[in-house]
Amino acid sequence: MYKGLMPDGKMVAIKRLPTMRKTSYTKYEEEEQLDDHGFSAEILTLGNIRHRHIVRLLGCCSNHDTNLLIYEYMTNGSLGELLHGPRGCSLSWASRFRIALEAAKGLCYLHHDCSPLIVHRDVKSNNILLDSNFEAHVADFGLARPLPDTGKSESMSSVVGSYGYIAPGKH
Repeated sequence: MYKGLMPDGKMVAIKRLPTMRKTSYTKYEEEEQLDDHGFSAEILTLGNIRHRHIVRLLGCCSNHDTNLLIYEYMTNGSLGELLHGPRGCSLSWASRFRIALEAAKGLCYLHHDCSPLIVHRDVKSNNILLDSNFEAHVADFGLARPLPDTGKSESMSSVVGSYGYIAPGKH
């Protein structure tokens, strides 16, 4: 992540995602596949939603070497950094509860009010960002997926997320 300054003086966060080109050869042709490290998922997810407790995607840029995502700047970094990092501080139980509630409101919006519904798939303290008022914003939608609205219960066929944060089950 990089910190940037827009021409109007507004601070932004810039996330750089490299592109990886994979080439596989078949008997008759060469096929090129692009692995964008969640770039498309972030744009498709955050490009269409607005919620007080979800980080706001302001723009993007892409070329053959890199993908850039531009977000609103979160002055107080991530909850994970705040709790476990070198600049760690103690948060009161009331503050922790408020931050958890705000993150839950953001996730509730994704799960119930978006069309299509969205599953984040990587909720952890490092993906909860805090603004200047220590208000929570859910971030990092690189693993997010829309759920088709079939009216039936859906199940994900693959296990994804950060080790230690994946829901227990039959993996």
